Amino acid sequence: MPLDSIPPPPPPSSSPPPSPGPGDDELFVSLLAGEHSRLLGYIRTLVPHRQDAEDLFQKVSVVLWQKFGEFERGTNFLAWACRIAFLTVCNHRRSLYRKRLTFSQELLDTLSRERIGHLEGQGTRLDFLVDCLERLPPDDQSLLLQTYAGEAPIQEIASRTGKAVQTLYNRLALLRRDLMNCVQRKVLFHQT
Repeated sequence: MPLDSIPPPPPPSSSPPPSPGPGDDELFVSLLAGEHSRLLGYIRTLVPHRQDAEDLFQKVSVVLWQKFGEFERGTNFLAWACRIAFLTVCNHRRSLYRKRLTFSQELLDTLSRERIGHLEGQGTRLDFLVDCLERLPPDDQSLLLQTYAGEAPIQEIASRTGKAVQTLYNRLALLRRDLMNCVQRKVLFHQT
């Protein structure tokens, strides 16, 4: 029986399910051991995290043992086990959904206001950065553009300009520091 044609579980009956019999433990262990990797693989397709899948496999194994009295000998054990695994995973997902953290409206409002303020500040800082860049000498602007716009690797820039790679790295570090200081000064001035 293919896995996609697993029959739905039988309707609940008023009598308790039969418990496993005396010789059933060896049969159960044999069947479960034979399908261990395929059943675990099936659960892993339904659960994104490996550890959760392994934990759920343990739960499924317990449920399979508890319900083994309902298993019809001679039928497809893997199909039966996968049906129970599917229902166990569904129950697990529902319990996770119920436990999911939710933020209060007040917290959401605060986060929203702060994020909007941060985004507005980013635009201002970006404008300041552009102004600071325009104040640099053309050679420094060209170096920054070539390096950070991805026009050329630093080794190629070094060979074109006749400068050592380390000299260019040192110059870039100084330019970054100067730009940061320039932007910070403008931010402080803007805030006052």
